[in-house]
Amino acid sequence: MSRPPSSQTTPQFYRVSERDLTEIELHSVDSINDLHRTHHDNSQKVIRPPRPAYTPSPNGNVFTCDVAAVNQRGRPISSKWQSRLQDMLTPSSSHAYAMGCAIITLLLLTVLLIFYFLVQQGGAIQMLTEAVREKEATAKELSLLIQELQALRQNLTSMRAGT
Repeated sequence: MSRPPSSQTTPQFYRVSERDLTEIELHSVDSINDLHRTHHDNSQKVIRPPRPAYTPSPNGNVFTCDVAAVNQRGRPISSKWQSRLQDMLTPSSSHAYAMGCAIITLLLLTVLLIFYFLVQQGGAIQMLTEAVREKEATAKELSLLIQELQALRQNLTSMRAGT
């Protein structure tokens, strides 16, 4: 049975010789030089040729790899999260507005959580004071019962002594 061709293509490795890679690099440099010649206004800027986005392996297969990104000052950026954070911290009215909204939202959530826990603690304190009141009432009842028992004992001992 033959399977129908799937719509997803799997990555394939192509064997590329060192000579082909060198030729590609030379062609890239020639193209960049042509651009410099045709655009004189940009020729005064120092532009480095781009690094190849491939790493040749010993067996001649080409593997694509992620080249470390470089920011405007020429320093490598270690991760995309760092670049996003850097973009968020750059002065921009929309970024400042978004950051302000996020900070205000976090502050409001913090205040709400504090009030929630205060209400929870208030309920617990109310239950504890009610339990203490019940304990005091029970203690008063016990002391009255003890006094009555002592009075009954005195009466009983006086009746025995009198007979």
